[in-house]
Amino acid sequence: MSAVSRPAGRQGIAVALLTAYLTVLARQPLVTKACTTATLNFLQEEIAQRSSGMRAAEQAQEKQAALQGAPVRKSIIERVVNKRVLQFSLYGLLVSGPLNHFMYEILNRVFANRPKTKTNTVLALLAQNIVISPILNSVFLAANAVIAGERSVEKIVAVVRARLLGMMKVSWVVFPCVQLFAARALPPLVWVPFFNAVAFVFGTYFNTQGKKRALQAKRAEEQEGKRE
Repeated sequence: MSAVSRPAGRQGIAVALLTAYLTVLARQPLVTKACTTATLNFLQEEIAQRSSGMRAAEQAQEKQAALQGAPVRKSIIERVVNKRVLQFSLYGLLVSGPLNHFMYEILNRVFANRPKTKTNTVLALLAQNIVISPILNSVFLAANAVIAGERSVEKIVAVVRARLLGMMKVSWVVFPCVQLFAARALPPLVWVPFFNAVAFVFGTYFNTQGKKRALQAKRAEEQEGKRE
């Protein structure tokens, strides 16, 4: 009996947590979305750094510096949490979460008083994918570049231009299908956590790929320097 009851118990806990989250989301949408984005960004950056090999490369450099008598100095916070992980989390809390919330609030207000016809549904999807998505993705790429240490505006813009189209192609293929699936198969109450989960998966993928390219470019530069 215990083996049979365990899944039901776990399912009950999951339902209770989801209900609690949706309750808080309904009462404090902005704060809840900002905190959710901060948490997901924290996990996303941590996973991307480890899976791309960037964290291992940084640790190897720190060990090498310590052996050479020039150890890397870190603050107390940096000894507990990686600096870029913390920065990416703060970006989610202060920029990405609120920006996402306000942009979709504007979209909802635009279509709030319109009849729920197929035409209006298509127009809403087009607005999301042609207006909102490019803005959010551009901000994401720019923030990634800044967090990675880039300070030149020209180089940040170059990063956005180089990677935005590839990111948008995937978004234009995947997210309309995701949105249509949610509209047909899921109740509106769970759309926010569902979209957050999908965005987390794709954001982690793009973040990891970007870090892999940056690491490869850095190694190529180091090899060129040794040859010279």
